[in-house]
Amino acid sequence: MREFKKRRSSRGEVLYFCYRLGGTLVLLLITLVAVRAAWGMYGRLGSASAGQQEAEAQLQALQAQQRQITASVGELYSDRGVEALMREHFGVVRPGEGVVQIVHETATTTTRDTASKGWFERLFHTLFSW
Repeated sequence: MREFKKRRSSRGEVLYFCYRLGGTLVLLLITLVAVRAAWGMYGRLGSASAGQQEAEAQLQALQAQQRQITASVGELYSDRGVEALMREHFGVVRPGEGVVQIVHETATTTTRDTASKGWFERLFHTLFSW
């Protein structure tokens, strides 16, 4: 029987091996680049998720602050709110009103009768009066 497969020369076999090796290396390089890109994308996804949570928390805080400021501004539209603000910040009073200061009474001290003490006791208390 006749053989239809052509025999390659040794130089052709080396060239065929180099092509196969080159193709394998190119596929390996493409695989490594794709894996590295996917890994970087995964890291960015984690950073974006953390940033989104932080932004949502900041948004909640800003919305609470906006509600508080809106309420404060709403109070300023009434005469009572303006009066309360003026009294608080500037110490303004209406005509005829006065300032009331509450003073706490201190305990009264009793005076000792020094005449009933003897001369030695008076000397002792004078020298050691701490």
